[in-house]
Amino acid sequence: MAKTPARIVVLLIAVLCLPGNRANAQSMQPKWITSGLTDLESSYVEVVSADAGSVDDARDKAAQTIVSRRNLAVGAEVKVHVQNGAITTCGDSKIIVAARILDEYAEELAAGRWRVYLLVQTLKHPQYDFENVTVTDRYPFSARAFVPGMEQLHQGRKGMGIAFIATEVACVGGIIAAESLRANYVNLIPSTHNARQRASYTSSANTWGNIRNGFIAAAAAVYVWNIIDAVTAKGARYVKVDGATLAMVPYATPQSAGLALNIDF
Repeated sequence: MAKTPARIVVLLIAVLCLPGNRANAQSMQPKWITSGLTDLESSYVEVVSADAGSVDDARDKAAQTIVSRRNLAVGAEVKVHVQNGAITTCGDSKIIVAARILDEYAEELAAGRWRVYLLVQTLKHPQYDFENVTVTDRYPFSARAFVPGMEQLHQGRKGMGIAFIATEVACVGGIIAAESLRANYVNLIPSTHNARQRASYTSSANTWGNIRNGFIAAAAAVYVWNIIDAVTAKGARYVKVDGATLAMVPYATPQSAGLALNIDF
């Protein structure tokens, strides 16, 4: 019975160390995939995707979408070329598109079929300058780190987040169960005058007390591990616009029955 806490701790650590929970940030689907159009002062940041038989063909097809959106007004058709993250037009065309690929994510849909997502920044006018938009997998410190699993879920590491939540819940459940059994045996001690029976109850109470302490140690270790992991680990890639400011704009809507506050940052 005394080895039970150690076995449980080993099992919980093994769950947290599963390859799926420690996936590299590069292999995770970026957060920016689900983002819409971001309208900046000099440029647009948007997501385009396309399917093809190879990653290169899908990439070029997705880039073509960016150029096509800019060509609708003149009805021109041009071909694009992607090299070193830059999108350029090819052939005899008066269309000038200044765009760059900020990030890329490819996934295999089936054998010989790929889908490529491109995060593209396109200037509203070719002579404008690009704003400093970057893609990062590092997250600033947040109070979510103090709640097991919450920061991992926020970072897009769902497997790790669920593992931390389940592990902490299991440890707390073990503490409660072990303490209940320990208290029960303690209450049984004065219920008999049989020395052997009293010794058995005392031994069982001590055993469950040790198991409870083991669960407490495990819960504390997992909690500290959760905080360290939340602060140091990489998450799913997201868009970061340098110099972004907090803007609070009051507005009225029928649902608000008065003024509401819109916060953009």
